[in-house]
Amino acid sequence: MKNQLLILAAIAVILFSCQSKESEILTTPLSEQILEFEIYDYLVVDYLGNVTLMDISPDEKSYLLVDQNTDTFLMTDKTGAILHKYKLMGEGPNNYNTSRMGVAKFLSDDSFLVPTLTGLFKYSLNGDLIQKYNPEFTGIANLLIPASESHFVKDNKVYFHLPGRDRDLGQQGLDFQAKAKLIEVVDLNNGTYEDKIPFPKSSKFSSTTAEFGAIDFYPNLALGGNNLYVAFRNEPKIFSYSLTDIDSAPTVLPIPIENFVESDTDKAPENGGFNIRNFFLGTINTINYLGEGSFLINYLAGLSDDEADQVISEAATDFDKMFKAAQELNKGGMILFDGVSISPIIEKPEILGFIYKVVSKDEIWFSLNFSEAENDYSVIYKTRLVQK
Repeated sequence: MKNQLLILAAIAVILFSCQSKESEILTTPLSEQILEFEIYDYLVVDYLGNVTLMDISPDEKSYLLVDQNTDTFLMTDKTGAILHKYKLMGEGPNNYNTSRMGVAKFLSDDSFLVPTLTGLFKYSLNGDLIQKYNPEFTGIANLLIPASESHFVKDNKVYFHLPGRDRDLGQQGLDFQAKAKLIEVVDLNNGTYEDKIPFPKSSKFSSTTAEFGAIDFYPNLALGGNNLYVAFRNEPKIFSYSLTDIDSAPTVLPIPIENFVESDTDKAPENGGFNIRNFFLGTINTINYLGEGSFLINYLAGLSDDEADQVISEAATDFDKMFKAAQELNKGGMILFDGVSISPIIEKPEILGFIYKVVSKDEIWFSLNFSEAENDYSVIYKTRLVQK
């Protein structure tokens, strides 16, 4: 009954938290703030599976979830009652038949968009296809992360990371770094795609002499107000683009992470791909805009050359062993970044798994930590950032 005890304990924490003080104004310097995720609400869904929250409708009446193992979509109401359940990937006129590029998101109270390698698919809440927005090319991706936020909607335009327009450039290399663009802007009025945002000159990835692997410059996106934010996987910076002048050079926000291990520019990727060493470099895994110029960032600092060599040599071809050993050495976690300084690693209860939906400092949704509890229903926890 371990699972039931853990869930009851978590609910007790929630009930206590609901009566606790409201989010207080933090006056100490960010670098000295000890922050934690406080559970204060939850969504229980009568479904057995690894379910995560993708998005919440603008009117907050509908919740779009996905079973990560089967790619089954669930539409629930705010009480967790399942309204619709369907699989949209596959053959047939109502389906998309290529991989998802990231999480689906609501376009309105009555529809949502699914980003795929063949474009955007618009569905009604009950899973009926409304419209396809297909580009003239098929996307390609070296690194495919179905849980990533690969698209954002603003003023009837979608800002979508869909590589593959210029296949003659390949997926990496000096020519790619000099000429490729990272974002497709999709006009929902006429369905046209337009490529925007080359590698910024203030990024190392715009180099014309040092070649990087595609895994190093995988972009993480965030949207805040009238700005699109881009952070590359192996560069501790956030590039801020104004949507009213997206072709202009971005503002650069360096993230002051200590001992962030960057790729060795003296070593070109092996065979035009990547070195196994690249998996153990520093990584910016996600960025989420919280408002008022602050970001929630998930990162790993990376392993030193000696640590990486030891992990790789001891594991030989046992990749499970390799990554488990690296996980014990790789330092990092979630931090708050205000554009100048960062907080210490933010603490979270063991019952919390991964972040899958961030609305603001006061609404951060986590999945259940399945290593701590097993149950015959799914729980999504609603938390807020507070000073400990």
